[in-house]
Amino acid sequence: MGAYFGLSREAFQHTQRQTATKTILVYFILLIGVNTYLLLTHVIELKGYMSSDLEFGIYIFYYLNLLILGIVALIYYLNSYSKKSVYFITLVLAFIFADVFRDAANFYLKDSAILITGNFLWFTGLVFCLFFFLTPERKLRLMNLV
Repeated sequence: MGAYFGLSREAFQHTQRQTATKTILVYFILLIGVNTYLLLTHVIELKGYMSSDLEFGIYIFYYLNLLILGIVALIYYLNSYSKKSVYFITLVLAFIFADVFRDAANFYLKDSAILITGNFLWFTGLVFCLFFFLTPERKLRLMNLV
């Protein structure tokens, strides 16, 4: 979870505060709303498989951390459209899907193929994380969301 905060901080260093167009703002709010709903339903489904409220609370905190990372990735992508922002949003999506696949393999379907797919996505996210840190950022030229 600490690494996700570090990634968010690194992405926010490349954003500037300006007002967004109404179209981008509606798109942003709609996309965040849909992803929040899907992540919330996933976490609520996991509650039946957990033995304690502490474990469920940790999962809520973890997935809230992932949701914030996803929001930061979307802001950064809508802010820049650079190669670096594409690497960042790809690594975040790979980490989110890897975690959902891991939960699916551990709680829903005890299938090793799902777990292998999740691990493959997680390692792909690490490769894109390397690309993200090795790629220099170009100057921003579009309207920014944050």
